[in-house]
Amino acid sequence: MARRKRGGAEGGIAGALLHRDQWRARGVYDRALASAEFTTVYPGYQTPTDEPASFSAMSWVLQNKVLPGAVLSHTTAALHWGIPFPVQLERGVSLLRQPDLPVWKGVEVIPSIGEGRSLRSGARLPILHCRLPPGATSAVGRGVVVHRWREGPTAARNELTVSSPSEVLRELATMMPLWDVVAAIDAVIGPHFTGPEQCLEGLVAQVGRARGLRGSARLSKALAQARGNVLSPGESLTRLVLLAAGFPEPAANLHVRDPISGQSRYIDLAWEQIGLGVEYDGDGHRTTKDQWREDEARRDELASHGWTLVRATGEDIKHPRRLLLRLGRTMGERGLSVPSPERIGRFVAGLGEKRPSMQIGRHQPSA
Repeated sequence: MARRKRGGAEGGIAGALLHRDQWRARGVYDRALASAEFTTVYPGYQTPTDEPASFSAMSWVLQNKVLPGAVLSHTTAALHWGIPFPVQLERGVSLLRQPDLPVWKGVEVIPSIGEGRSLRSGARLPILHCRLPPGATSAVGRGVVVHRWREGPTAARNELTVSSPSEVLRELATMMPLWDVVAAIDAVIGPHFTGPEQCLEGLVAQVGRARGLRGSARLSKALAQARGNVLSPGESLTRLVLLAAGFPEPAANLHVRDPISGQSRYIDLAWEQIGLGVEYDGDGHRTTKDQWREDEARRDELASHGWTLVRATGEDIKHPRRLLLRLGRTMGERGLSVPSPERIGRFVAGLGEKRPSMQIGRHQPSA
């Protein structure tokens, strides 16, 4: 939402993204437009440097003014859908979507730079992706990656035309390792996805129709490893690490009812037959006291009913040796078939070479 700016660019509007001629019509002089007070987003289109246009506004202007008819795609469409992708991809653009985004006229407003950052002190505007039919012409020379792909399925999202969820997954599969694609699929078929409802069988059918296109082979492999009822990418990656290391597959978000209170509890990854679960603790668990207290109370309650819960964090995904050895000992003591310490060691040693997922490191600590 644009608002009048106090001070700064003469005649500027905070958050606006306008063509140079529009700024002139608002009384902004050429010397101001050529100064550090304004930042060029696309050729001819500028925004106030101190309060730049949102990612949402950048998307609308690209599609309606700069390249009419273009379809927002790849990471740009993923961000609008809320489909997760690695922080390392494209300078951390995935971090722009945070919980409780502001809403204007019923539409989520995604910022173009992180909170507390500034274009004057090193922050950069994100690069947007769009697709056009082969042979279509464009004059965009900066700020946009134009993909000249054949027409694929599209959908409306917040007044924008974007690649459909299935198409976004195929596009992401051209940019990401296999396990990251699995985590993205888990999110799309999961209970918290805010786009049109998707199911694994439907995605398989849609990908089958795209057979032979870029990304479809990797996406097909990822679909075979995807699971429903997953609530976070961290849970997806933890499960994939465990399975690849040779552990039996856990149930995702197992429902457990307290026999006394009747309250429902959920365990991220669980082996019900031996009363063992793994709980993935994301950033919210570490930074929110209320969330931490709630999790502790839930764990205590589950423990009182015979469950053993093991915590896993992002560090355990990056450096899983200790977690895997601990789980191996506990599961083995309870009668499950588990990988040997030697097999775990070989798996961990080769993990970095496979580039399996979001931030998994190449070097693992010793046990």
